[in-house]
Amino acid sequence: MTTLTRWKLSCALFAALAGVATVRAHKSGADHNAPAKMATAPRGSLPASFRRPIHVSPESIGISQKDLVDRILAAKSVRDIQLLADKLGAVGDDDAVETLAPLLDDTRRGVPEAMLGAFGRIGTEKAVDILVATTKDDRPSIRYAAISALGATHSARGESILVELSRLSGDPAQTSAIGALGVLGTDNAVARLIELASMPDYSVASTAVYALGSAATPGSEAALRKLVDAPDSRIAAAALSSIDSVDDALLAKLKTIVKSGDPQLVAAALSALGHAGETALPVLREAALQGGQNARWAAVNAIGEIGGDKAIEVLGEILKTGDRQAASSAAQALANLGGAEARELLIEAALSDRAQMTGALYQLAQMQGEDVEQALLSVVKQGTSNDRRAVLPRLVKSGNPEAVQLAIDLASKGSRNERYDAMRILGDAGTPKTFDALLDIATKSRGQTRVQALEMLAQSHPSDAAVNQLLSDALFSGRRDEANYAASVLGRVGGDDARQALIVALTGKDKDLASVAAGALGQMGMTDATKSALLAAARDNPGVKMQVMQQLIQQGAPEGMRLAEELLDGKDPTGNASSIVWQLASSGTAEARRLLNKAIDSKDPSVKMAAISSLGQNADDESTDKLLRLTRDGDAQVRATALSTLGQIGSERAQQAILDATRSGKTEDRIAAIGGLASMDDARASQQLARLMRDGDSEVARVAIQSSYNGGAEVDTALTQIINDPSAKEDLKAIAASQLRVRGTDLDERTEQLVTKLAGAAYGGYGYGGYGYYGGRDFVE
Repeated sequence: MTTLTRWKLSCALFAALAGVATVRAHKSGADHNAPAKMATAPRGSLPASFRRPIHVSPESIGISQKDLVDRILAAKSVRDIQLLADKLGAVGDDDAVETLAPLLDDTRRGVPEAMLGAFGRIGTEKAVDILVATTKDDRPSIRYAAISALGATHSARGESILVELSRLSGDPAQTSAIGALGVLGTDNAVARLIELASMPDYSVASTAVYALGSAATPGSEAALRKLVDAPDSRIAAAALSSIDSVDDALLAKLKTIVKSGDPQLVAAALSALGHAGETALPVLREAALQGGQNARWAAVNAIGEIGGDKAIEVLGEILKTGDRQAASSAAQALANLGGAEARELLIEAALSDRAQMTGALYQLAQMQGEDVEQALLSVVKQGTSNDRRAVLPRLVKSGNPEAVQLAIDLASKGSRNERYDAMRILGDAGTPKTFDALLDIATKSRGQTRVQALEMLAQSHPSDAAVNQLLSDALFSGRRDEANYAASVLGRVGGDDARQALIVALTGKDKDLASVAAGALGQMGMTDATKSALLAAARDNPGVKMQVMQQLIQQGAPEGMRLAEELLDGKDPTGNASSIVWQLASSGTAEARRLLNKAIDSKDPSVKMAAISSLGQNADDESTDKLLRLTRDGDAQVRATALSTLGQIGSERAQQAILDATRSGKTEDRIAAIGGLASMDDARASQQLARLMRDGDSEVARVAIQSSYNGGAEVDTALTQIINDPSAKEDLKAIAASQLRVRGTDLDERTEQLVTKLAGAAYGGYGYGGYGYYGGRDFVE
């Protein structure tokens, strides 16, 4: 066969393959990449094509879908996958959906959710198929993401499924479905949200109200206006906060709400007035200057939302005459609005005696402009020390020479607080000049000033040789405070040089410095060299043994357990052996449990009591058995501790032991058991408490009454009987009366009079504690 013949046959084969591919494409093209059938668009709203995510061909924006898919599959970072998936949502098709569907089983948190979000924006029938199937996933976060993505598809199938899911009361995914209905925003979705907004379950109803706000359709807006009159003021407040346009009728209603002073609605109504334009400024001004605390804040923020010259004028008045909260909120609103007039008002306030109260200096420091710079410089030259410290950070960071020199002077010669603030400002600036200034201060100063300067330097230049050398010099300066502070700074800074300096201090002759160095080394991680140095110091310096032991146990080193056993055996004279018990209890290892069992038999009472109490942290049958045995110990303190610990365990055996202990035995044991009884959520415990309140032993009765805060109805009955019993002791009556007040029990008239006589009148109700209504004033309409 000649070369020419082979070429002809190849061409024929390629043509045949192309023809087959064309036929297959023609036959299957109707289904491939078919957009999902869209849900009916809401009447009077934007067309569905505008509400649905925009989808374009990759080529039109210079992106290759294959490249995006390949990068997603190869990405190691979840953040990269999320970024790429966001782009894929605008250009992807069924091929991308099919290729990336296996990532829904990816175990990295956030990857399946990113894919589902992209599928929701792609919105083809295949994408919707996958989203629908994933709404039944047994992983909650994946299921919620699929439900949310269905709303983004704006598909008819998505609408139907979301409506059904929204009917599943008690299903944790119900709120996700409600939120997705808000994104969908169709007439059917809005109708369902209106039904949900009237549900008695507040969490469901409020979620539906906020979803209506997200829908932003004529139907949802009309529903929100009706919900402003909802009987549940919380729902009414949610509706108010979801409204973003205000007509004349709603404006009048909002003014009425503000005047009424309803504490649940005033703040929400004031915020809604921020969407009403300049006609709302008079009522907002009145509320900002004369309203309650929450009302003032909400009113000023609403004025800032309105914006414009008139709003700036009102904010300027509030800035000049309002109280601290209103004025500081006005300063922030002016800074957000910006412009020459707003800057002028802030500059005027910043140069006045209200600078600190209004926060104008801070807000001015966030703004730009030559006039702002000059005002801040005036504050530096003429303001109070507090004013200067407020503006210095901005000016020093910008490299203003006068501000930098002032910061250097304050760091060297100011008061203690001024020195620290100035050094912090110099350290945060991070310029060569401020670094040199701090280095000079650290070199020439002594004591805390020196080490504070070094700390600022070490935070920004931890590997600088000069800084590390100065810290090492301070560590061995012989000045106790300076050395201790230097050790703590070295521990925070870390690095080989810092570790070596601390090891040298640990093994030196200064025992106090060794103790500080041991603590600092514990902040830096455990290397072999560090462990060896710590163990050597523990042998030579008993004062650091406890510290070393704690650090080694935290790192899981067996040497820590050996040191702990020495302390428990009383071979160390530090006298702190009892604190080791809690360290061992937190460890939870088999060796730690062995040492705790040993500690229970310790001759040291404090060690023994701590060991018994620790049994409640990792309660099991073995621990319960030990505690039950200890309730019969000959030492009253041991019995009391064991009973108290049993109360923390809460198992059936532990509870029964406590109940039994309250019925008989010595007074001190019964009293100890009552403490465990009070912590039990069990009807038997409540009934026993009620019986113990009338016990013949007055001490038992007294403790039972004092412990009755957690009982049921029978406790209220017993307390009431004590109050009405002429033969009951007066001190027990007084305690019972106090408990009835604390429990908020409903009392008959005679008992109420007796309780009032013994414990004082009940208090409460709106207005108690200084809270009052906003209203009762004439508003300018």
